[in-house]
Amino acid sequence: MTVHVKQDFGRGKNFNKQRAVIKFNAKLGKSASETFRSMQQVYGSQCRTAIFEWHKRFLEGRETLEDDKKSGRPILVRTPEMIEKVCDFVAKDRNASLKMMEEALNINRETIRTILHEDLGKTKICTKFVPHILRSD
Repeated sequence: MTVHVKQDFGRGKNFNKQRAVIKFNAKLGKSASETFRSMQQVYGSQCRTAIFEWHKRFLEGRETLEDDKKSGRPILVRTPEMIEKVCDFVAKDRNASLKMMEEALNINRETIRTILHEDLGKTKICTKFVPHILRSD
């Protein structure tokens, strides 16, 4: 009877253990294929091809077992002061574009867009920002 233990070689709680094994084998001079086969014997079919990527990283001199810093969209920081600035700017000039607001307020365009939509409840109709719920006045 074969018991397979589910392991995550990319991310998760136990990734440091598997990466440590990969790093150890790389330092011993074993090939990525040898490391993959030996880990497959231990962990079964749950062994992932990420082993080859991590093996290469350790051969190139990587020392840390942690994930790289994530890239992508940064977390948008919205402060009450920013929200107030955007609200005041829109109150004075409803025809202002995001680019104009970005230059005048020195706030990221995406942050301004998020403030307008999520915090102030406005959407763009033609070239004016207006509340989502239009009133008769």
